Amino acid sequence: MTGAMLCMILFALFNGASLGMLLPLFDNVLVRDDSAEGHEDLLPALKQNTGEAFSRMGSELISFSPNGVISAGGDVVDGLRDSLSESEPRQVLIAVIVILISMVILKNILGFMQVFFLSRAEQGIIADIRSKLYGHLLRLDMGFYTSARSGDIMARFTSDVGNMNWAMTEMMMSVPRQIVLLLVYLGLALWASWHLALITLLVFPPAMLFILILSRRLRKKTHFAQERLSDFSAILQETIFGIRIVKAFSMEKFEGSRFGSILDVHRRTETSLQRERAFASPVTEIMGSIASGFIMWYGGSAILSGSSLTTGRFLVFLAAALSMMKPIKTISKANARIQTGLASADRVFSLMDREPSVTQPRNPVPFHSFQEKIEFSNVCFSYENGTPVLSDISFELKKGEIIALVGPSGGGKSTIADLIPRFYDTDSGSVQIDGIDLKDINLETLRRSMGVVTQETVLFNDTIRNNIAYGEQSIPIEKIRLAAKVANALEFIEELTEGFGTIIGERGARLSGGQKQRIAIARAVLKDPDILIFDEATSALDTHSERLVQKAIDGLIVGRTSLVIAHRLSTITKASSVLYVENGRIVEIGTHPELLKKNGKYKLLYDMQFAGE
Repeated sequence: MTGAMLCMILFALFNGASLGMLLPLFDNVLVRDDSAEGHEDLLPALKQNTGEAFSRMGSELISFSPNGVISAGGDVVDGLRDSLSESEPRQVLIAVIVILISMVILKNILGFMQVFFLSRAEQGIIADIRSKLYGHLLRLDMGFYTSARSGDIMARFTSDVGNMNWAMTEMMMSVPRQIVLLLVYLGLALWASWHLALITLLVFPPAMLFILILSRRLRKKTHFAQERLSDFSAILQETIFGIRIVKAFSMEKFEGSRFGSILDVHRRTETSLQRERAFASPVTEIMGSIASGFIMWYGGSAILSGSSLTTGRFLVFLAAALSMMKPIKTISKANARIQTGLASADRVFSLMDREPSVTQPRNPVPFHSFQEKIEFSNVCFSYENGTPVLSDISFELKKGEIIALVGPSGGGKSTIADLIPRFYDTDSGSVQIDGIDLKDINLETLRRSMGVVTQETVLFNDTIRNNIAYGEQSIPIEKIRLAAKVANALEFIEELTEGFGTIIGERGARLSGGQKQRIAIARAVLKDPDILIFDEATSALDTHSERLVQKAIDGLIVGRTSLVIAHRLSTITKASSVLYVENGRIVEIGTHPELLKKNGKYKLLYDMQFAGE
């Protein structure tokens, strides 16, 4: 940043110096010699007046800086003056051209170096933002993901951070450079004619007021536009993931209409935004041109009336005043992008500022492995909307036991299962493992002791091997093969052309439902957890796949501590205890034979679902 700022200041000063050369050029060098005739009147004047011109450049221009930054020794200027005075006219002209070209080359080198330095800072900041945002998303609890839209999250990562990137470019590169240029041109104008410069400054207050008012409108509209962008990003993602249902129900026109309505709102908002952004630049330029017209009239009148204002000083002032318009215009354009970036930053940091409700304990209690039991004590739980989901849940799951949860959909079975790996925290009551409250155990340690297989299989666009090993690249293939064999998946894996190296596509799209589920079970087997949780792992499968997966589950849970949301009778009959859950409460509890004898709700469910088995 320091190197960039230095290059930026020198860039602006060289810009001002190139304009300042107009003063000695017009007042001293390009002076017509009336005693000469024909076309030879200019070059003699150049030769005659070059010494004086460069002397003035040395004493007035080269030493000029608004902050006194640049200075040059008089000896150097005297030596240059003497050398040029003895030169031929054509050589003098060439010397002036070389100096101008050299200044342009240096100026552009400095401009490049500013970008060279700042690009690293800018991209480093954007990378830090994305990294911190991603890390924060990983820390957020499951409660956030039940209410958040994935399309909205994606929009904040892509378009919002992209807008912040543009704003960073303007704030770190464009605006500082233009401000420094503006100060240099202003200083040059004051040096040329301070009273004309004061008249020029009258245009600044209304221009700045106009930009400020426009900024507020742009930021508000940009925020609204980004929200609409999130809407159609969410719809697009839902359509891609649910394309099978869309086509099965012939809902292409309906989805097209739904997407089109959101897109239309976004189109109108963006159109309005672009018009307002475009409005800022011409208004600023018109205000500047009016001021420039007045300055031309005032300065021209002063020269014609024979005042102390020379033609050279007026031309330098006019060039500086007109040059000031470009920075002002650029700043007004940059302001529109900055407001867009600030609106996007509001959305990004509102997400980053969200605190997870499930947090790491400050002083975690040591926990190495599961030894005795998991105990639910008077547990109550509700999601963010406040509607009770679980009420007064109490039971024990001892080491080596299998507990089956049964009951109607929406009764709270999955929520009970989610509380064990602490995806959520209880509203009241407690969940303890070996007498330690889950809130007092390090989250990573707790979850490493558990294996979870859900109804919705989550696989990644990677090889079968990496999906089973998931993050553990050092695990030998022999262990992965054994896990696949236990999960009843080895046979179909070996039939694939690439075997364990087969890329399975996004969300495992190249595998059947039963194959995906067996890969997920193999992943749990390889983890070799103390506690297994199965959340209706076979409910979405066809009969053949269900039997294969159930066989894998039955083999896996033998001798392990397991909580199973039951879908088949074989699981229930092997369970140490069966909990019938309805409306967030445990209505009945006991073994399979005991509950059949009660002739209650479990018996009714058994007759409806399992009697055929």
